Amino acid sequence: MKKILLILISISIALGQVTTEHLLSGSPSLSLAGSDIARPANAWSLFVNPAGLAEKRVNSAVMGTESLYGMPYFTYMLSGIQFDLPLMRNVGLSVENLSTGYKGNFLSREIAVGFSQGLTLQADRNSTLLFGYSIKAYSVGYGQSAGISGDGSDGRSLGNHNTIGLDVGVLATLRERIRFGAKVTNINHPQMGKANTAVYLPRRLQMGLAYSPYDLVWTTAALTHSAGHNTQINAGLTYEILQGVILSSGVQSNPNRFATGFSYTWEFISFNYGLITHPVLPVSHQVSIEIRRR
Repeated sequence: MKKILLILISISIALGQVTTEHLLSGSPSLSLAGSDIARPANAWSLFVNPAGLAEKRVNSAVMGTESLYGMPYFTYMLSGIQFDLPLMRNVGLSVENLSTGYKGNFLSREIAVGFSQGLTLQADRNSTLLFGYSIKAYSVGYGQSAGISGDGSDGRSLGNHNTIGLDVGVLATLRERIRFGAKVTNINHPQMGKANTAVYLPRRLQMGLAYSPYDLVWTTAALTHSAGHNTQINAGLTYEILQGVILSSGVQSNPNRFATGFSYTWEFISFNYGLITHPVLPVSHQVSIEIRRR
């Protein structure tokens, strides 16, 4: 318990910003309204909590795409793979791409390429303590200005910016029924640009619990605080109604949103779907696939 408190104190200093803050990466996380920080699902640990990589059972790969608020000019895609290296275990690579286009014109593109690893700090018959980190290379590129014509055909290139971010996370389990998780995103306070043009990437602290009263059900809860924003409360529930079929639902505050989705697993392939509402904007949908090595 002392180890957990020391790690939490060290990471709680992160509290800025710019670039898009996309909180819900992966259909399993979206369908739980982002309350799964203490229970990331398999390879989705790359995006939810890198400490979960230390629980890896088999090599796997994930990929997904999201329709943001039903707006066709927003495109969000992600993919990742977890595997073992000769001298390193429980590592993974991830790629995220959020782009904006309109009538065939490229307006902006944000790319994050990450390397993650999960480490086991302590493990016995009743409990475990895991630690993980992600090193991400961020690149933000902009299209051309409108120019004299106003359609971008004679505009000027607005350039690109690059930086490196560091995420850290912890997971603690007790008898496989109670789980605690925490993660700090961009703990190194990365910035893009210099002097008066300098902007900072979003920093975020997430903490949560997960509890399973019996094997088929998990309840999850989390707090999410992004620098400069109100703290969000997230809660969710997953229930395996049939073998390989899992239903999920979740809620979020600030803003108030409702999420739901399902997962279907057949042999070594899982198909996931999730949707989440918004008090003003249309519904967002996300679909993803996970492929595991037999």
